[in-house]
Amino acid sequence: TDAAEPELVCVGPGGRYAVERYDLHRDVFSRNTGILETDLMAAKRVAVLGCGSVGSLVVLELARAGVGNFLLVDADIFEYHNICRHQCGVEDVGRYKVDAVRDRILAINPCAHVETARTTAEQVAKDVFDRWIVPGETLLVGCADGRAADAYGNSIAVLYQVPYLSIGFW
Repeated sequence: TDAAEPELVCVGPGGRYAVERYDLHRDVFSRNTGILETDLMAAKRVAVLGCGSVGSLVVLELARAGVGNFLLVDADIFEYHNICRHQCGVEDVGRYKVDAVRDRILAINPCAHVETARTTAEQVAKDVFDRWIVPGETLLVGCADGRAADAYGNSIAVLYQVPYLSIGFW
């Protein structure tokens, strides 16, 4: 082993286990090189309004692309009928969708910064958006169920002068 990096060992009921080191950008996001600039993506911010079936897919793909900062907004609790369409599973039933999706993001990128709001976009305090939405760094994504939510998301994007992407299936 390298003298600068001591050997890591985990000891458990089954004996000793070697611990494998990895570099998040070199090993996890290496396949994005040449397609996406990982260092740039890590600094980007995305605010997602709605973490249901579409929102959970969008968020996890953005995490896989290397986006490093997430604001997740959704008031819903994950239920059994969500399993067939959502990126989360039966172990998440009864949890807020934003919490379940946050844990999936962190399983992909443990260095990501994820903030959750267990409410609707209309109920998010302005100071949260003031902290989170930064022109040139933030993409606002609307994945809520309905045109009224999309219109509200668009008005937030206009107010903060950031791009807004509405994604949904009706």
